[in-house]
Amino acid sequence: MSVFITDCTIRDGGYLLNKNSDPAYIKGIIQGLVDAGIDFVETGFLQNNSAGESLVYHDSTDVIKYLPTDNLNTHYLGFCDNSRYSLENLNTYDERSFKWLRISFAKHEIDASLTFCEGAMKKGYLVQFNPMDTISYTASEREELIKKVNKVLPAAFSIVDTFGAMYIDDLKEIFKQFDELLDKRIIIGLHSHDNLGLSCALAEELITLAAESGRDVSVDGSLFGMGRGAGNARTELLADYLNKKFNKNYNIAALIDTIERYIIPLTDSVKWGYDLPMYVCGTKHAHVDNVYHLRKNYSCSAKQMYEVLGEMTVPQRTRYGSSYSKSDFTILDEAYKQYISK
Repeated sequence: MSVFITDCTIRDGGYLLNKNSDPAYIKGIIQGLVDAGIDFVETGFLQNNSAGESLVYHDSTDVIKYLPTDNLNTHYLGFCDNSRYSLENLNTYDERSFKWLRISFAKHEIDASLTFCEGAMKKGYLVQFNPMDTISYTASEREELIKKVNKVLPAAFSIVDTFGAMYIDDLKEIFKQFDELLDKRIIIGLHSHDNLGLSCALAEELITLAAESGRDVSVDGSLFGMGRGAGNARTELLADYLNKKFNKNYNIAALIDTIERYIIPLTDSVKWGYDLPMYVCGTKHAHVDNVYHLRKNYSCSAKQMYEVLGEMTVPQRTRYGSSYSKSDFTILDEAYKQYISK
């Protein structure tokens, strides 16, 4: 069994910076993670459209300017949402940038994402396949998805806790099914958000389960937990755990130094981590934009957020309102009106 850490600081933390940060910051984070021996490092966002953001790339060549001349044992990773990036824009892998490519997709995008996956593999990439909000799938839906994935054979397939709503028993159930049905050549990953304060515990549980089954796994984290909303598992905690329990040799001093140089200075201007609104998102299995909207437009307290979201079904809470448009909060607004009327 092999276990890897994938660091998402640049990408997941990039949401807090509007996908735009100083090149020295990007280079410093990547260099620090390379020096620490982190296995995989996300480099930013592949998107069709860009407003010139420093963390948004048209193809892999845009990333080269940020990469160290010696990547030691670290692999770089590109990231794209199926709905925001077209395969035709992806250049053929040329050994100068990331070789690994992560695609994230919603349930209704499965077939299109598998087509993208096959195309990216033909262009020379190793693909990590990430179904958003994995716990929203029924067991039968997961089984059907796994059958399709086994035909394509991406390098990795992840359990994704998009809304920070997963408990340990949820993870055990999903991992058992993945491990039994998924082709043994495929790495099982875990990406979680810390709304319920369980991200590191979930990662450690996945590693324990993998050690028992012999499955190769990868756990996602970010430096100091930096990420949108409640943030993520903390890379430094995962690295320390693996050093002590699984004889890994990550350089913890390099991680601490990188956090002090580049992450701590941001804490005065951007906010992430566990708080009551983030807890509400986790316990109600709701998208973070719901609480942002309620706070901005109605000055709701955490208690009011909790009760307003209770007026909605779980599928309604996991989207941006009544459609897949970020700007449409029709159902949420109606739920607020119903709550006030009571």
